[in-house]
Amino acid sequence: MNVVKLFVFLVVFGTYCHGQVTQQELIGQWKVNRVVQKSPNAELRGVLEGFKSATFHFMDNGDFKLSTASKAPTFQMLLRMTENAQWKFNAEGQHIKIGREADGYSIMGIAASLNEGSMHFSMEESEMVFEMKKAQ
Repeated sequence: MNVVKLFVFLVVFGTYCHGQVTQQELIGQWKVNRVVQKSPNAELRGVLEGFKSATFHFMDNGDFKLSTASKAPTFQMLLRMTENAQWKFNAEGQHIKIGREADGYSIMGIAASLNEGSMHFSMEESEMVFEMKKAQ
């Protein structure tokens, strides 16, 4: 009987610590709260600076916008690439794809996760991980 109680506790605790993200939760504006992991690639320093003040806008109609206060040239290039982009969410894989249907939504890939109640975005192309905060 104690084994069953322990199993139920572990399932509930595990779900809380690493909960599933839903598409509805993603809709809105998400600001980078802090950098959890930097990229090991020094050439991405400007991109990291841009992400530090970035806001991700996930609209309920599928449109996507990325904004930042940074003027870093490499991040400005990323902003131009995401103009008129859309987003798709794969709930099973907890994966956000950003781009256009014509390019297979290949501009940016983000693994979304809830860790101890905090939303984390793992940027697949750069190995950067950000703790996010939903803007109100």
